[in-house]
Amino acid sequence: MIYVTIGTMYMGFPRLVMKMDAIAAATGERVVIQTGLDAVLPTQAESFAFKPHEEVLAIQREARVIVCHAGIGCVRDALDARKPFIVVPRLRRYKEHMNDHQLDLAEMVERRGWGRMVMDVDELDALCAHPPAPATDYMPDQARLIQDLRISIEDVALRRNRK
Repeated sequence: MIYVTIGTMYMGFPRLVMKMDAIAAATGERVVIQTGLDAVLPTQAESFAFKPHEEVLAIQREARVIVCHAGIGCVRDALDARKPFIVVPRLRRYKEHMNDHQLDLAEMVERRGWGRMVMDVDELDALCAHPPAPATDYMPDQARLIQDLRISIEDVALRRNRK
């Protein structure tokens, strides 16, 4: 089973929802999508808007692979689940967010080897079929993650300022 979460943002993420629905149709694999407030709903995949956190964690434990937007809560939950993990940042150019801040976290996840960042949802077919190995060096320590995020965001800000 593939678990997908797009978070609680009031802006939709149809690019990810539609792609994962297409993967469910093409593969016949069970795909469960947390759709939040998105108006676009899958027709082939299972979906729900919201569930209690413990129920979401139980679904993640069942998953073969987790696909999520680059929100800190779902990234932390995916890492804690110790499952193969793909992060798809919401992008401003698609009107999925007001800015591109999710790129910072997604880049950090990939740079640390904790999961794979995907910018083009067409890459998801191959990655869901053959997902990256789960992170082995991630320590589920909130203080460490916050420290890593601060360092990563400072690094990204420095790189952007140099351009």
